[in-house]
Amino acid sequence: MVVAAMLAATVAAGARVIRIEGKIGNAFPIVMELEEEAPGVFSGRYAYSKTLQRSGDVACSWLYIEPDEDDPYTRWTIKDCHGKAVEWWYDVRYTGGATLSASMRNVRGKHYEVTAGTTEAAHESLTPYYRQHLGEYVFEFKMWDDPLVNARLSAMMGEANFAYLREIYQVEHPVEYHKGLFWSSGFVAHQCCDPAVLWAYDSSNNSFYVWIRKDDNDYWWSETGEVPVEFQWFVQSQF
Repeated sequence: MVVAAMLAATVAAGARVIRIEGKIGNAFPIVMELEEEAPGVFSGRYAYSKTLQRSGDVACSWLYIEPDEDDPYTRWTIKDCHGKAVEWWYDVRYTGGATLSASMRNVRGKHYEVTAGTTEAAHESLTPYYRQHLGEYVFEFKMWDDPLVNARLSAMMGEANFAYLREIYQVEHPVEYHKGLFWSSGFVAHQCCDPAVLWAYDSSNNSFYVWIRKDDNDYWWSETGEVPVEFQWFVQSQF
């Protein structure tokens, strides 16, 4: 079983990150996180959606965007997690608005068109749902089988990782509330606490976070694209 790991690199504190989604060659779904360094000049990162679902939010799941020194407005150099240039984007058309377009040449000499657009959070708030089940166990109100929860966690973690979460969630903690987080945890019977899982729903921004420990390694997921430090600290306080 392969479980995802947390991204090590994060954007500067306080920077506004614009999250957009799109496709490479009208065939390969991607997610992008961009930060405006100066008016019309963007840096950031992008990843293939399937890679994130399969391998998780690790540094090498992402490719990193650097504006070209000579033409930072319409040309980007894309580097891997080792700092090696692997793609060159040109004719970039993006001003922080609704859509992005560009042409791309990769290190193999293949050319693709890139299209992307901003996304708005469409998920309904689950705060009333968790208020209703505060103090209950997940198995009592069948949370994993709830269509909205199931769809969101599957999309965030990938089907295989979500199935693994459910597999190890045997001895469980009732749902509690802590500083905006509705949360619970679980582990395999007679194996506390590896593997183990702690999930949280953040009522302040309508987002899920998940932590799993497996073979003494920590793995993380977040619907926002970043794992908040506050959630990491909270996990450490529980395990």
